[in-house]
Amino acid sequence: LKRIPIPTTYVETWIDGMFHFISQVALSTLLLISVSSSQILNNDQCGTIEGLGTNSWERFDAAIKFDITDDETDCNYSLNFMFKHDDTLPLPLNPAVDCQPGAIADDGLPYLGFRWYYESLPDYVKKATLVNHISLDFSPCGHPPADVFTVPHYDAHIYLVSPNDRTCMTCDMIPFTPVCDPENQSTMEGRAFFNAASVQPTGALSNMPAGFENGLFDNVPLMGGHSWNFAKQPDLKTENWNTPLLVMGSYDGTIVTFEPMFPLSFVTGDEDKHYTENIEYIGHTMEQLPMTYTVSYDGTTHFTSIIIEG
Repeated sequence: LKRIPIPTTYVETWIDGMFHFISQVALSTLLLISVSSSQILNNDQCGTIEGLGTNSWERFDAAIKFDITDDETDCNYSLNFMFKHDDTLPLPLNPAVDCQPGAIADDGLPYLGFRWYYESLPDYVKKATLVNHISLDFSPCGHPPADVFTVPHYDAHIYLVSPNDRTCMTCDMIPFTPVCDPENQSTMEGRAFFNAASVQPTGALSNMPAGFENGLFDNVPLMGGHSWNFAKQPDLKTENWNTPLLVMGSYDGTIVTFEPMFPLSFVTGDEDKHYTENIEYIGHTMEQLPMTYTVSYDGTTHFTSIIIEG
């Protein structure tokens, strides 16, 4: 048999072509995995809707404003959620006593209990932004981690999944706590709390800003996981918490919440307050995630605007 020499340029071209093909397949596979929806969340109702809180923003005089621009090159949106703090919500007079298990506030709920108020958004807003509903949650005593978020504050959960989906987000909990047990989950739904997508080879959390870390003991039933930049969190031992902090929630490998969190002091008083943050995501595959968020308080009207833009 006579061996026919293959030109070096042919070999190089073949290798380059195969490398390009494999790279494209790998990238396509990565994108497919990244944008795939959860296998658990499919808008089925698994439990009672009542567990999600009050299906109304009425006590906050809340409303939304939505704008979208669509031209040949870009399609941009702006979603503005406006609300006014309700002064009848309970506040602890003596946090050392009131913010203990079993202490009951004037509204008949424990000071440490959840106070969630949500409404679904119109379909045209959902299609443009992925935002399904917004839950404005008030914590009179704050919540863990201790000496970080343990002051009165709001969690504005901007959910990308439906209320029905949230009823499926259940887990085995650490006894006498409201959080999922990272070492003991007996169901697929519970294990999904600890399935956070990451980008390789760095292991950074996917579709979240650089520096975000998952709070291992901050996975809450009906809500999801919680990740944020620990370096930006307040240290209540040495300083006050003054400005909003972005938290993002994951469940079963997908993003379920975009959550500006801010102290009560930021949305009360007679002085105007304003905070804006631009966002860049690691492994960005969810195109409609907000690129900017703003929390702005009007000291005259006492209304707060939470604006996300993407």
